Amino acid sequence: MSGGPICQCDQRLLPVDDRHWEVTQRRMNHSAFSGYHRTPSKYSTVRCRVCHACWRTTARYVNQLPDAAPL
Repeated sequence: MSGGPICQCDQRLLPVDDRHWEVTQRRMNHSAFSGYHRTPSKYSTVRCRVCHACWRTTARYVNQLPDAAPL
């Protein structure tokens, strides 16, 4: 997955602790290049639970976000 479109809804205007964002992959990646095995990464994948945007980032706000519930 590439960077992906970052959230464009009103959630991005709220303080980080009030946003409905969650981390689906914290400092790791699963991709075809690694045979879909967990691979350490400096990037995390974040998803907005409102607009469903999904993107990868190294931003520090990720440390304040909860992990996504397992499917």
